[in-house]
Amino acid sequence: MIDNNLDFDVALYPYELVTYGETGTVFQNWMQYRLIKQYLEKMTDRQTLVVESGHPLGLFRSHEWSPRVIITNALMVGMFDNPEDCEIAEEMGVANYGQMTAGGWMYIGPQGIVHGTYNTLLNAGRLKLGTGSNEDLRGRLFVSSGLGGMSGAQGKAIEIAGGVGVIAEVDPSRIRTR
Repeated sequence: MIDNNLDFDVALYPYELVTYGETGTVFQNWMQYRLIKQYLEKMTDRQTLVVESGHPLGLFRSHEWSPRVIITNALMVGMFDNPEDCEIAEEMGVANYGQMTAGGWMYIGPQGIVHGTYNTLLNAGRLKLGTGSNEDLRGRLFVSSGLGGMSGAQGKAIEIAGGVGVIAEVDPSRIRTR
């Protein structure tokens, strides 16, 4: 899954280790990538690799039923949980913003969030348009923008919800992709 996240047909900026969303990084640098690949190749079924913001903390003894990898990303708490401190930590190389799936090595593209986008659209229809709980969005127009890695799910979600979508996008390559 790591290599899928960084594949040139998948990643937004593969050389910069960014999978999607302009900031969804898998690792902070290529050395972390190489170290983790080595750990994964050498570990046994009685070890767990712990990764913090792309940095391998090491292999730890564990039970054969334990997870093989435990990952945390951008773990900022308390008074440091704000955009400014996150940016400083990222610049220092101690935190990365892995978005929802890039840092966890499990990005699969917009299809991974179509269901959530679909539910969001239906619930917005119920809240703002007064549609019933058993109604879809037939006869409704959905206008939005962006067909990037995550927002690319909007078109499919509104189609599944029965509505019509008009989505503006300035990048022709993203239009062709979606």
